[in-house]
Amino acid sequence: MASFIRRAFKALGLLPGPHGSLVHALPLVSFSPRRGSREVLRAYKENGWLRTVVDTVAEAVATPRWRVYKRARPGVLGALDHRLKSANPRLRTKALKEATASGELVELPDHELLRLLEAPHPRYPGRAFRKLSQVHVDLVGEAFLWLRRDDTGRVVGWEVVPPHRVMMTPTPESPVFFLSHNTFIGAVPEADVLWFKHLDPEAPEDRGAGAGMALGDELDTVEAISRATKATFERGGIPAAIVGVDSKASGADMEEVVEDLEKKYKESFAGPGSAGKVWFAPAGVSLAQVQVNFRELQTEELKKGLYAFIRQTYNVPPELVGDLTSSNRSTAESAEYTLADFAVLPRLEFWRSWLQHCLVPLVDRDAILDYEDPRPQEFERVFRLMTTQPTEAFTYNEVRELAGYEPDPLLEGKRPPPLPGAGGGNNPQSASANASPNPPRDRSGEEGRL
Repeated sequence: MASFIRRAFKALGLLPGPHGSLVHALPLVSFSPRRGSREVLRAYKENGWLRTVVDTVAEAVATPRWRVYKRARPGVLGALDHRLKSANPRLRTKALKEATASGELVELPDHELLRLLEAPHPRYPGRAFRKLSQVHVDLVGEAFLWLRRDDTGRVVGWEVVPPHRVMMTPTPESPVFFLSHNTFIGAVPEADVLWFKHLDPEAPEDRGAGAGMALGDELDTVEAISRATKATFERGGIPAAIVGVDSKASGADMEEVVEDLEKKYKESFAGPGSAGKVWFAPAGVSLAQVQVNFRELQTEELKKGLYAFIRQTYNVPPELVGDLTSSNRSTAESAEYTLADFAVLPRLEFWRSWLQHCLVPLVDRDAILDYEDPRPQEFERVFRLMTTQPTEAFTYNEVRELAGYEPDPLLEGKRPPPLPGAGGGNNPQSASANASPNPPRDRSGEEGRL
Protein backbone atom coordinates (compact mmCIF):
# COMPACT_ATOMS: atom_id res chain seq x y z
CA MET A 1 0.00 0.00 0.00
CA ALA A 2 2.74 2.43 0.90
CA SER A 3 4.61 1.66 -2.31
CA PHE A 4 1.45 2.21 -4.34
CA ILE A 5 0.85 5.63 -2.75
CA ARG A 6 4.50 6.51 -3.28
CA ARG A 7 4.24 5.60 -6.97
CA ALA A 8 1.09 7.70 -7.30
CA PHE A 9 2.69 10.79 -5.73
CA LYS A 10 5.81 10.21 -7.78
CA ALA A 11 3.71 10.12 -10.96
CA LEU A 12 2.18 13.45 -10.02
CA GLY A 13 5.59 15.02 -9.64
CA LEU A 14 5.29 15.44 -5.88
CA LEU A 15 8.32 13.23 -5.31
CA PRO A 16 11.64 13.47 -7.16
CA GLY A 17 12.25 10.87 -9.85
CA PRO A 18 15.47 9.64 -11.47
CA HIS A 19 15.48 12.71 -13.72
CA GLY A 20 14.29 15.17 -11.10
CA SER A 21 10.82 16.47 -10.38
CA LEU A 22 8.13 16.06 -13.06
CA VAL A 23 6.05 19.00 -11.88
CA HIS A 24 7.01 21.09 -14.88
CA ALA A 25 6.51 18.23 -17.35
CA LEU A 26 3.21 16.71 -16.26
CA PRO A 27 0.00 18.61 -15.43
CA LEU A 28 -1.36 18.15 -11.95
CA VAL A 29 -4.72 16.46 -12.51
CA SER A 30 -7.29 15.51 -9.93
CA PHE A 31 -7.66 11.74 -10.23
CA SER A 32 -9.95 11.55 -7.20
CA PRO A 33 -13.76 11.81 -7.38
CA ARG A 34 -15.20 15.27 -7.89
CA ARG A 35 -16.52 16.97 -4.82
CA GLY A 36 -20.28 16.56 -4.68
CA SER A 37 -20.54 13.54 -7.00
CA ARG A 38 -21.89 11.37 -4.21
CA GLU A 39 -24.40 14.07 -3.20
CA VAL A 40 -25.72 14.32 -6.78
CA LEU A 41 -26.24 10.55 -6.92
CA ARG A 42 -27.97 10.72 -3.56
CA ALA A 43 -30.22 13.53 -4.85
CA TYR A 44 -31.35 11.14 -7.58
CA LYS A 45 -32.67 8.83 -4.84
CA GLU A 46 -34.26 11.57 -2.72
CA ASN A 47 -35.49 14.13 -5.28
CA GLY A 48 -38.55 12.76 -7.06
CA TRP A 49 -38.46 15.31 -9.88
CA LEU A 50 -34.79 14.76 -10.70
CA ARG A 51 -35.35 11.02 -10.75
CA THR A 52 -38.39 11.37 -13.03
CA VAL A 53 -36.49 13.47 -15.57
CA VAL A 54 -33.29 11.40 -15.53
CA ASP A 55 -35.21 8.11 -15.67
CA THR A 56 -37.21 9.31 -18.67
CA VAL A 57 -33.99 9.67 -20.63
CA ALA A 58 -32.15 6.66 -19.17
CA GLU A 59 -35.04 4.25 -19.80
CA ALA A 60 -35.28 5.39 -23.42
CA VAL A 61 -31.51 5.01 -23.93
CA ALA A 62 -31.45 1.50 -22.46
CA THR A 63 -34.30 0.23 -24.68
CA PRO A 64 -33.09 0.21 -28.35
CA ARG A 65 -31.66 -3.02 -29.74
CA TRP A 66 -28.00 -3.16 -30.69
CA ARG A 67 -26.65 -4.66 -33.93
CA VAL A 68 -23.29 -6.16 -34.89
CA TYR A 69 -21.93 -6.34 -38.45
CA LYS A 70 -18.85 -8.07 -39.86
CA ARG A 71 -17.25 -8.62 -43.23
CA ALA A 72 -18.87 -11.40 -45.18
CA ARG A 73 -15.48 -12.59 -46.43
CA PRO A 74 -12.07 -11.44 -45.22
CA GLY A 75 -10.51 -8.95 -47.57
CA VAL A 76 -13.67 -8.13 -49.51
CA LEU A 77 -13.83 -4.54 -48.32
CA GLY A 78 -10.08 -4.05 -48.48
CA ALA A 79 -9.60 -0.72 -46.76
CA LEU A 80 -12.57 -0.50 -44.41
CA ASP A 81 -14.97 2.26 -45.41
CA HIS A 82 -14.74 4.94 -42.74
CA ARG A 83 -18.41 5.72 -43.18
CA LEU A 84 -19.23 2.42 -41.45
CA LYS A 85 -17.84 3.80 -38.20
CA SER A 86 -18.76 7.42 -38.77
CA ALA A 87 -20.17 9.54 -35.96
CA ASN A 88 -22.85 10.78 -38.35
CA PRO A 89 -25.78 8.39 -37.80
CA ARG A 90 -27.38 9.06 -41.18
CA LEU A 91 -24.14 8.56 -43.10
CA ARG A 92 -23.30 5.40 -41.16
CA THR A 93 -26.78 3.94 -41.54
CA LYS A 94 -26.70 4.50 -45.29
CA ALA A 95 -23.24 2.94 -45.61
CA LEU A 96 -24.24 -0.11 -43.53
CA LYS A 97 -27.37 -0.57 -45.60
CA GLU A 98 -25.46 -0.38 -48.88
CA ALA A 99 -22.71 -2.74 -47.69
CA THR A 100 -25.27 -5.25 -46.37
CA ALA A 101 -27.33 -5.15 -49.57
CA SER A 102 -24.22 -5.75 -51.68
CA GLY A 103 -23.12 -8.68 -49.53
CA GLU A 104 -19.94 -7.01 -48.30
CA LEU A 105 -21.22 -6.99 -44.72
CA VAL A 106 -23.43 -9.43 -42.83
CA GLU A 107 -25.41 -8.81 -39.66
CA LEU A 108 -24.73 -11.27 -36.82
CA PRO A 109 -27.78 -11.46 -34.50
CA ASP A 110 -26.00 -13.84 -32.08
CA HIS A 111 -22.60 -12.20 -31.77
CA GLU A 112 -20.66 -12.33 -28.52
CA LEU A 113 -20.87 -8.55 -28.17
CA LEU A 114 -24.66 -8.73 -28.13
CA ARG A 115 -24.60 -11.47 -25.51
CA LEU A 116 -22.37 -9.30 -23.32
CA LEU A 117 -24.60 -6.26 -23.73
CA GLU A 118 -27.70 -8.29 -22.83
CA ALA A 119 -26.22 -10.35 -19.95
CA PRO A 120 -23.05 -8.79 -18.52
CA HIS A 121 -23.72 -9.99 -14.96
CA PRO A 122 -25.16 -13.24 -13.53
CA ARG A 123 -27.63 -11.38 -11.28
CA TYR A 124 -28.60 -8.32 -13.32
CA PRO A 125 -29.88 -7.97 -16.90
CA GLY A 126 -28.03 -5.87 -19.41
CA ARG A 127 -30.82 -3.31 -19.66
CA ALA A 128 -30.53 -2.52 -15.94
CA PHE A 129 -26.79 -1.96 -16.29
CA ARG A 130 -27.26 0.20 -19.41
CA LYS A 131 -29.77 2.35 -17.56
CA LEU A 132 -27.51 2.61 -14.48
CA SER A 133 -24.53 3.61 -16.61
CA GLN A 134 -26.61 6.29 -18.35
CA VAL A 135 -27.74 7.65 -14.97
CA HIS A 136 -24.10 7.94 -13.90
CA VAL A 137 -23.15 9.73 -17.11
CA ASP A 138 -26.11 12.13 -16.95
CA LEU A 139 -25.53 13.03 -13.31
CA VAL A 140 -21.76 12.85 -12.77
CA GLY A 141 -20.47 12.75 -16.34
CA GLU A 142 -18.67 9.40 -16.24
CA ALA A 143 -19.27 5.65 -15.93
CA PHE A 144 -16.92 2.81 -14.96
CA LEU A 145 -17.27 -0.81 -16.07
CA TRP A 146 -15.14 -3.27 -14.11
CA LEU A 147 -14.51 -6.13 -16.55
CA ARG A 148 -14.77 -9.79 -15.57
CA ARG A 149 -12.57 -12.29 -17.43
CA ASP A 150 -12.38 -16.06 -17.60
CA ASP A 151 -9.26 -18.19 -17.17
CA THR A 152 -8.17 -17.45 -20.73
CA GLY A 153 -8.47 -13.67 -20.29
CA ARG A 154 -11.61 -13.36 -22.42
CA VAL A 155 -14.13 -10.71 -21.32
CA VAL A 156 -17.27 -12.44 -19.99
CA GLY A 157 -19.05 -9.53 -18.27
CA TRP A 158 -18.65 -6.51 -16.04
CA GLU A 159 -19.89 -4.62 -13.02
CA VAL A 160 -20.90 -0.96 -12.94
CA VAL A 161 -18.87 0.88 -10.30
CA PRO A 162 -20.33 4.14 -8.94
CA PRO A 163 -18.05 7.08 -9.85
CA HIS A 164 -17.51 8.17 -6.26
CA ARG A 165 -16.23 4.64 -5.51
CA VAL A 166 -13.31 5.13 -7.91
CA MET A 167 -10.82 6.80 -5.63
CA MET A 168 -7.98 7.13 -8.14
CA THR A 169 -7.67 6.94 -11.91
CA PRO A 170 -4.54 5.82 -13.79
CA THR A 171 -1.42 7.92 -14.14
CA PRO A 172 1.56 7.33 -16.46
CA GLU A 173 3.63 5.95 -13.60
CA SER A 174 0.80 3.95 -12.02
CA PRO A 175 -1.64 2.57 -14.65
CA VAL A 176 -4.24 1.31 -12.15
CA PHE A 177 -7.65 2.25 -10.82
CA PHE A 178 -8.05 2.34 -7.08
CA LEU A 179 -11.56 1.11 -6.24
CA SER A 180 -13.62 0.85 -3.08
CA HIS A 181 -16.58 -1.18 -4.32
CA ASN A 182 -18.72 -3.54 -2.20
CA THR A 183 -16.25 -5.57 -0.13
CA PHE A 184 -13.28 -4.86 -2.40
CA ILE A 185 -10.70 -2.16 -1.69
CA GLY A 186 -7.59 -2.08 -3.79
CA ALA A 187 -5.94 -1.46 -7.13
CA VAL A 188 -7.30 -2.80 -10.44
CA PRO A 189 -5.22 -2.82 -13.65
CA GLU A 190 -6.17 -0.15 -16.15
CA ALA A 191 -6.96 -2.80 -18.78
CA ASP A 192 -9.74 -4.24 -16.59
CA VAL A 193 -11.76 -1.03 -16.25
CA LEU A 194 -13.57 0.79 -19.06
CA TRP A 195 -13.87 4.51 -18.34
CA PHE A 196 -16.54 6.38 -20.33
CA LYS A 197 -16.90 10.10 -19.73
CA HIS A 198 -17.91 13.51 -21.01
CA LEU A 199 -14.62 15.33 -21.38
CA ASP A 200 -14.22 18.31 -19.08
CA PRO A 201 -13.48 21.32 -21.36
CA GLU A 202 -11.32 22.83 -18.64
CA ALA A 203 -9.31 19.66 -17.98
CA PRO A 204 -9.95 16.83 -20.50
CA GLU A 205 -7.62 14.46 -18.65
CA ASP A 206 -9.54 15.03 -15.43
CA ARG A 207 -12.72 13.31 -14.25
CA GLY A 208 -15.94 13.56 -16.28
CA ALA A 209 -18.26 16.56 -16.29
CA GLY A 210 -21.99 15.80 -16.00
CA ALA A 211 -25.15 17.87 -16.18
CA GLY A 212 -26.13 16.86 -12.66
CA MET A 213 -23.04 18.54 -11.27
CA ALA A 214 -23.99 21.76 -13.05
CA LEU A 215 -27.47 21.67 -11.47
CA GLY A 216 -26.19 21.77 -7.90
CA ASP A 217 -27.62 25.20 -7.00
CA GLU A 218 -31.00 24.46 -8.59
CA LEU A 219 -31.30 21.11 -6.81
CA ASP A 220 -30.32 22.68 -3.47
CA THR A 221 -32.91 25.44 -3.89
CA VAL A 222 -35.70 23.00 -4.74
CA GLU A 223 -34.78 20.86 -1.76
CA ALA A 224 -34.75 23.91 0.55
CA ILE A 225 -38.23 24.96 -0.62
CA SER A 226 -39.60 21.45 -0.11
CA ARG A 227 -38.08 21.13 3.36
CA ALA A 228 -39.37 24.54 4.44
CA THR A 229 -42.89 23.67 3.30
CA LYS A 230 -42.72 20.29 5.00
CA ALA A 231 -41.45 21.78 8.27
CA THR A 232 -44.26 24.37 8.26
CA PHE A 233 -46.97 21.73 8.06
CA GLU A 234 -45.21 19.27 10.38
CA ARG A 235 -45.32 21.68 13.30
CA GLY A 236 -48.92 22.60 12.52
CA GLY A 237 -48.12 26.02 11.15
CA ILE A 238 -47.51 29.18 13.13
CA PRO A 239 -50.19 30.90 15.26
CA ALA A 240 -52.37 33.42 13.44
CA ALA A 241 -51.91 35.97 16.25
CA ILE A 242 -50.26 36.47 19.63
CA VAL A 243 -52.23 38.07 22.49
CA GLY A 244 -50.18 39.69 25.24
CA VAL A 245 -51.29 40.84 28.71
CA ASP A 246 -49.61 43.75 30.46
CA SER A 247 -47.27 42.32 33.06
CA LYS A 248 -47.36 45.53 35.17
CA ALA A 249 -50.72 44.62 36.75
CA SER A 250 -50.23 44.58 40.51
CA GLY A 251 -51.46 41.94 42.88
CA ALA A 252 -52.33 39.41 40.17
CA ASP A 253 -50.83 36.13 39.04
CA MET A 254 -50.08 36.58 35.32
CA GLU A 255 -50.60 32.89 34.53
CA GLU A 256 -54.10 33.01 36.04
CA VAL A 257 -54.90 36.25 34.24
CA VAL A 258 -53.86 34.80 30.89
CA GLU A 259 -55.79 31.57 31.45
CA ASP A 260 -58.91 33.50 32.54
CA LEU A 261 -58.68 35.76 29.48
CA GLU A 262 -58.29 32.76 27.15
CA LYS A 263 -61.29 31.05 28.80
CA LYS A 264 -63.50 34.10 28.33
CA TYR A 265 -62.42 34.39 24.69
CA LYS A 266 -63.29 30.79 23.91
CA GLU A 267 -66.68 31.10 25.66
CA SER A 268 -67.57 34.22 23.69
CA PHE A 269 -66.29 33.20 20.27
CA ALA A 270 -66.83 29.43 20.11
CA GLY A 271 -68.89 28.23 17.13
CA PRO A 272 -69.76 29.75 13.77
CA GLY A 273 -72.45 31.98 15.31
CA SER A 274 -69.77 34.13 16.90
CA ALA A 275 -68.27 35.18 13.60
CA GLY A 276 -67.98 38.95 13.25
CA LYS A 277 -68.53 39.70 16.94
CA VAL A 278 -66.55 42.45 18.62
CA TRP A 279 -64.40 41.47 21.55
CA PHE A 280 -64.06 43.94 24.41
CA ALA A 281 -60.85 43.15 26.26
CA PRO A 282 -59.49 44.86 29.39
CA ALA A 283 -56.79 47.50 29.08
CA GLY A 284 -53.26 46.27 28.75
CA VAL A 285 -54.09 43.57 26.20
CA SER A 286 -52.13 43.71 22.92
CA LEU A 287 -52.66 41.78 19.69
CA ALA A 288 -49.97 41.00 17.10
CA GLN A 289 -50.74 39.10 13.89
CA VAL A 290 -48.10 36.65 12.69
CA GLN A 291 -48.18 34.97 9.28
CA VAL A 292 -45.94 33.71 6.50
CA ASN A 293 -47.38 34.45 3.08
CA PHE A 294 -46.10 31.81 0.68
CA ARG A 295 -47.78 33.67 -2.17
CA GLU A 296 -45.69 36.77 -1.54
CA LEU A 297 -42.55 34.65 -1.38
CA GLN A 298 -43.57 33.17 -4.78
CA THR A 299 -42.21 29.80 -3.74
CA GLU A 300 -44.59 27.92 -6.05
CA GLU A 301 -43.61 29.99 -9.10
CA LEU A 302 -39.92 29.69 -8.22
CA LYS A 303 -40.23 25.92 -7.79
CA LYS A 304 -42.00 25.54 -11.14
CA GLY A 305 -39.28 27.58 -12.84
CA LEU A 306 -36.55 25.41 -11.32
CA TYR A 307 -38.40 22.24 -12.32
CA ALA A 308 -38.68 23.49 -15.90
CA PHE A 309 -34.98 24.39 -15.98
CA ILE A 310 -33.95 20.92 -14.77
CA ARG A 311 -36.26 19.29 -17.33
CA GLN A 312 -34.95 21.46 -20.17
CA THR A 313 -31.36 20.64 -19.22
CA TYR A 314 -32.03 17.02 -20.19
CA ASN A 315 -34.13 17.90 -23.29
CA VAL A 316 -37.27 16.23 -21.95
CA PRO A 317 -40.62 17.51 -23.33
CA PRO A 318 -43.13 18.46 -20.60
CA GLU A 319 -45.74 15.98 -21.86
CA LEU A 320 -43.48 13.02 -21.00
CA VAL A 321 -43.30 14.01 -17.31
CA GLY A 322 -47.02 14.63 -16.88
CA ASP A 323 -47.08 18.39 -17.52
CA LEU A 324 -50.06 18.98 -19.83
CA THR A 325 -50.54 22.67 -19.04
CA SER A 326 -49.73 23.97 -22.52
CA SER A 327 -50.13 20.74 -24.46
CA ASN A 328 -52.35 19.93 -27.38
CA ARG A 329 -52.74 16.93 -29.64
CA SER A 330 -49.91 17.98 -31.93
CA THR A 331 -47.33 18.55 -29.17
CA ALA A 332 -48.38 15.40 -27.32
CA GLU A 333 -47.87 13.23 -30.41
CA SER A 334 -44.49 14.78 -31.26
CA ALA A 335 -43.13 14.67 -27.67
CA GLU A 336 -41.81 11.13 -28.00
CA TYR A 337 -40.12 11.93 -31.31
CA THR A 338 -38.57 15.09 -29.81
CA LEU A 339 -37.16 13.12 -26.88
CA ALA A 340 -35.68 10.49 -29.20
CA ASP A 341 -34.19 13.03 -31.61
CA PHE A 342 -32.69 15.51 -29.14
CA ALA A 343 -32.00 13.42 -26.02
CA VAL A 344 -31.81 9.71 -26.82
CA LEU A 345 -30.03 9.74 -30.19
CA PRO A 346 -27.01 11.83 -29.00
CA ARG A 347 -26.62 9.60 -25.95
CA LEU A 348 -26.77 6.41 -28.00
CA GLU A 349 -24.11 7.85 -30.27
CA PHE A 350 -22.01 8.59 -27.17
CA TRP A 351 -22.22 4.93 -26.10
CA ARG A 352 -21.66 3.58 -29.61
CA SER A 353 -18.46 5.57 -30.10
CA TRP A 354 -17.04 4.64 -26.69
CA LEU A 355 -17.99 0.95 -26.96
CA GLN A 356 -16.57 0.76 -30.49
CA HIS A 357 -13.37 2.36 -29.24
CA CYS A 358 -12.91 0.45 -25.95
CA LEU A 359 -15.00 -2.75 -25.79
CA VAL A 360 -15.09 -3.99 -29.39
CA PRO A 361 -11.27 -4.41 -29.69
CA LEU A 362 -11.34 -6.61 -26.56
CA VAL A 363 -13.98 -8.96 -28.00
CA ASP A 364 -13.85 -8.84 -31.80
CA ARG A 365 -11.69 -6.24 -33.49
CA ASP A 366 -13.43 -6.60 -36.87
CA ALA A 367 -16.96 -6.10 -35.53
CA ILE A 368 -18.94 -2.96 -36.27
CA LEU A 369 -21.40 -1.92 -33.57
CA ASP A 370 -24.60 -0.03 -34.29
CA TYR A 371 -28.07 0.50 -32.80
CA GLU A 372 -31.65 0.75 -34.01
CA ASP A 373 -32.96 4.23 -34.70
CA PRO A 374 -34.87 5.24 -31.54
CA ARG A 375 -37.02 7.83 -33.35
CA PRO A 376 -40.59 6.59 -33.78
CA GLN A 377 -42.65 7.18 -36.90
CA GLU A 378 -44.91 10.20 -36.53
CA PHE A 379 -48.58 9.45 -37.08
CA GLU A 380 -49.19 12.47 -39.30
CA ARG A 381 -46.26 11.58 -41.54
CA VAL A 382 -47.35 7.97 -42.00
CA PHE A 383 -50.96 9.02 -42.54
CA ARG A 384 -50.00 11.42 -45.31
CA LEU A 385 -47.78 8.87 -47.02
CA MET A 386 -50.52 6.25 -46.98
CA THR A 387 -53.29 8.57 -48.21
CA THR A 388 -51.38 10.63 -50.80
CA GLN A 389 -50.86 9.31 -54.29
CA PRO A 390 -47.10 8.86 -54.85
CA THR A 391 -45.44 10.29 -57.94
CA GLU A 392 -43.40 8.47 -60.53
CA ALA A 393 -40.23 10.08 -59.15
CA PHE A 394 -40.10 7.40 -56.41
CA THR A 395 -40.63 3.67 -56.39
CA TYR A 396 -43.30 2.06 -54.27
CA ASN A 397 -40.72 0.50 -51.97
CA GLU A 398 -39.02 3.85 -51.38
CA VAL A 399 -42.34 5.23 -50.16
CA ARG A 400 -42.88 2.16 -47.98
CA GLU A 401 -39.49 2.56 -46.33
CA LEU A 402 -40.18 6.23 -45.65
CA ALA A 403 -43.40 5.19 -43.92
CA GLY A 404 -41.53 2.67 -41.80
CA TYR A 405 -42.51 -0.55 -43.62
CA GLU A 406 -40.34 -3.26 -45.09
CA PRO A 407 -39.89 -3.32 -48.89
CA ASP A 408 -42.29 -5.58 -50.79
CA PRO A 409 -40.48 -7.95 -53.20
CA LEU A 410 -43.49 -7.88 -55.55
CA LEU A 411 -43.11 -4.10 -55.91
CA GLU A 412 -39.36 -4.08 -56.46
CA GLY A 413 -38.45 -1.45 -59.05
CA LYS A 414 -42.05 -0.53 -59.80
CA ARG A 415 -43.16 3.10 -59.96
CA PRO A 416 -46.66 4.58 -59.94
CA PRO A 417 -48.10 5.75 -63.26
CA PRO A 418 -47.95 9.48 -64.10
CA LEU A 419 -50.61 11.60 -62.51
CA PRO A 420 -53.40 12.89 -64.79
CA GLY A 421 -52.17 15.89 -66.75
CA ALA A 422 -48.54 15.34 -65.81
CA GLY A 423 -46.10 16.54 -68.44
CA GLY A 424 -48.44 18.96 -70.25
CA GLY A 425 -48.91 21.66 -67.70
CA ASN A 426 -50.06 25.06 -69.07
CA ASN A 427 -47.49 25.26 -71.82
CA PRO A 428 -49.26 25.33 -75.20
CA GLN A 429 -46.11 24.32 -77.04
CA SER A 430 -45.64 21.23 -74.89
CA ALA A 431 -49.31 20.45 -75.22
CA SER A 432 -49.14 20.70 -79.02
CA ALA A 433 -45.95 18.66 -79.02
CA ASN A 434 -47.61 15.91 -77.02
CA ALA A 435 -50.71 16.02 -79.22
CA SER A 436 -51.20 13.22 -81.71
CA PRO A 437 -50.33 14.21 -85.32
CA ASN A 438 -53.46 12.41 -86.55
CA PRO A 439 -56.28 13.20 -84.14
CA PRO A 440 -59.22 10.77 -84.26
CA ARG A 441 -62.17 11.81 -86.42
CA ASP A 442 -65.65 12.20 -85.17
CA ARG A 443 -67.31 8.97 -86.20
CA SER A 444 -70.59 9.50 -84.42
CA GLY A 445 -72.35 9.56 -87.74
CA GLU A 446 -70.80 6.32 -88.83
CA GLU A 447 -71.66 4.67 -85.52
CA GLY A 448 -75.19 5.90 -85.95
CA ARG A 449 -75.38 4.38 -89.36
CA LEU A 450 -74.08 1.13 -87.98
